[in-house]
Amino acid sequence: MGFVRVVATPASVADVRSTLRHDLAILPESVREDAALVVSELLGNAMRHASSFPDGRLIVSWGVGDAGVEISVTDGGGPTMPAVGEPDLAGVGGRGLSIVASVAATWGVERCGRETTVWAVVPLHSARFAPA
Repeated sequence: MGFVRVVATPASVADVRSTLRHDLAILPESVREDAALVVSELLGNAMRHASSFPDGRLIVSWGVGDAGVEISVTDGGGPTMPAVGEPDLAGVGGRGLSIVASVAATWGVERCGRETTVWAVVPLHSARFAPA
């Protein structure tokens, strides 16, 4: 199980992706890449749309369960609940949870007080990179 508290800055996303890939080295590359994509989107969304904890950090965790790679990002809460958006075709944002929903087997949101946790489960067998 991986667990990190990261400063809510864009540089943290690359660090978390690298650590996650290393921790999941035993899994197929396609699954590691799907997990890295999901953690990037969840972490980026938390940075853009929510508050960090008072220490300026967010909590990221992952582990391998029966259903796949379980990933979660917990933040200090935001003004709205995370949801799949309907982005403008010309817009540059609003696609993060759509990407997560297309890669993950399942995903969801939990609130506890002000804290929000967005989680996703990446299947252990990726269809996105399967040979034709």
